Amino acid sequence: MRPIDISRRLNISTTTLRNYEDMDMIPNVTRTASGYRIYSEEHFAYFICIREMLGGFRLAFISKVLKEVIAKKINSALWMVNQTQAELNREKIISKKISLNLLCKAVRPISTRQERLTINDVSRESGIPVTTIRYWDKIGLLSAKRCVGNNYRIFTSEHIRQALIIYALKLSFHANGQKHYIDKIKEGLVDFDYNDKSKIKDMTKGIEQYLDQTNRDQIRGISALYRLCVQVESNHFDNQI
Repeated sequence: MRPIDISRRLNISTTTLRNYEDMDMIPNVTRTASGYRIYSEEHFAYFICIREMLGGFRLAFISKVLKEVIAKKINSALWMVNQTQAELNREKIISKKISLNLLCKAVRPISTRQERLTINDVSRESGIPVTTIRYWDKIGLLSAKRCVGNNYRIFTSEHIRQALIIYALKLSFHANGQKHYIDKIKEGLVDFDYNDKSKIKDMTKGIEQYLDQTNRDQIRGISALYRLCVQVESNHFDNQI
């Protein structure tokens, strides 16, 4: 198969195909005596998988996964995408905590049980990883006090709410395709109105829709990856052009 044959079939440029090849996302390509690339049904199967996975995964991640497939490390590749699903599920859990904390007044503040909280307490209550909370504190999104004796961070129940708001803003920016969001989150925290329930409902609804769509896109990509893995393990590639 010529590059132009595949590019027309997938409605992408031959330059894009070469970029995938340069990123080692497909097996080695045979060339003619004059240097022209010759793709096989196997290469086409990889290209299809890449295009299907792009909706739910970043290109750099897809490259890492497909390198494992090319190396016949099928289980390793599948566990990698399983991890991304686990992370997405964690974001779904956090989004529910966001809705409960910001919209439901019946939630009892943790401060009624404990005045001083550790970073682990905040993580457990919010669902947000300790490493993320520590990073936010370092860059000034959260402002934990320090214990005089051991210099450990000291948090309160208000930090839990702040952390959930930060995460909500982060997911909102992701939903709108914005990647560089730290400065925007700082601005959002200053302007955030706890009493504007209508705006908060719209934000949480947008987050829910974003996560649901991301889940669908990832599952679609994982399905394509699994089909490719079956073909690789059986070494059987149908002529799909």
